[in-house]
This record gives sequence, C-alpha cells and structure tokens, in this order.
Amino acid sequence: MLLLAEKEDLRFLVDTNFDIKYLSPVQKYVQWKLENNKWDDYNELYQASKMIERLKTQENIWMETHLLLKNEAITGVLLIVGGEIKKLENKYSVEDQEHSLLLKYFHIVDKGKGLGSYWLKSVILPYYEGKGFRQIYLNSTHPDSFPFYKRLGSVISQYEQPSDNNLFKRLGNSFLINI
Repeated sequence: MLLLAEKEDLRFLVDTNFDIKYLSPVQKYVQWKLENNKWDDYNELYQASKMIERLKTQENIWMETHLLLKNEAITGVLLIVGGEIKKLENKYSVEDQEHSLLLKYFHIVDKGKGLGSYWLKSVILPYYEGKGFRQIYLNSTHPDSFPFYKRLGSVISQYEQPSDNNLFKRLGNSFLINI
C-alpha cells in the first residue's frame, strides 16, 4: 500500500492488492439506502464484488484500489481499472486505450464535504497524470452524482440498464474526464 497524500486527519492511499474490506464504504451506502427509504433495487456492494471477481479472470487488465482513511477507518473507496479496457466497455468507444482508465465505484461515507473533489483533483488525477494517463472514463446511474462529474468532465454517452431484479430502468450517463 502506498500513501499518496495526507490532509489533517485524512490519509489517501492506493493498493494494487484488493481486500474485500475495502468495499466497506459501499456497504455503508447500501445500508443508508435501506434505512432512509431510498432503495432502488440496486445493490452496489454485490455489483462491485461481482465486477472485481470478473476482472480477476481478465488478461491484460489491472485494478488499483484507492482508499480514504479517517483516523485509520476506511471512509472512502475508488477503483481504477487499466489495461485492455476496451473489452470491458460497450457504452462508448474508448479512444487511446494505452493512456485511458476506468473509474469504478467511487463512494465516500461523509458526503457533501468536498472530499470527493479534493480526492479526485488533488490526489487521483495528478497520480495518474504522473504515470502518463490522459483520460478517465466512468459510468454512473446515480443522478445526484451527475453534476459533480459534469464539473470534472463531459457526458459522452447515455444508457439504460435494468435494476437487479428488473423492477426499474436505471438511466445512466457515461463521462470522460481529461487529465
């Protein structure tokens, strides 16, 4: 695990080895949806763990887990996927695959405090720029996150997908963030 930055009682880390406990902020979000009558028939914890298991079987694909720790507790997670990412994405065309990344499952327990903006702009983007990457693609079906991602990049595609039990149609946007 590599320490990328520190800010007050926060530590921003990256790990090339995955541990399921890293998804605890995702689990807390699913629990929040249940407790606050916000259930949308989409279990992000299940979907994230399923995606990670699928990635493990893909050749020429790698993943790094970014963690936000507050007082040594995991309070944020963000997954970055690289390599032959064209074979993983069918919602849009990935240009310049060699210099492109996918951002997956970005969750912070303490929302609305500017931590996400700081983390992406001051830690994640500079880290990958230093490694020679030029763009990050991401998909989201969470309308509350669309304005945040639009401030960082642009919408390149829209899509629809069924919820876990086909109860709802989830409308999504795909974004491109230039580094």
